[in-house]
Amino acid sequence: MDSKVTWNFQKYLLNEEGVLEKVIDPKTQPDDPEVIAWITK
Repeated sequence: MDSKVTWNFQKYLLNEEGVLEKVIDPKTQPDDPEVIAWITK
């Protein structure tokens, strides 16, 4: 995936193998339901 970093709090979600699965906007809080759901899936 290509991803332009727009701010230093951009989040990159990697799976267990270290493969990039999702890029989350910098304005999204770390405890946002989308982030929590991805972690706990």
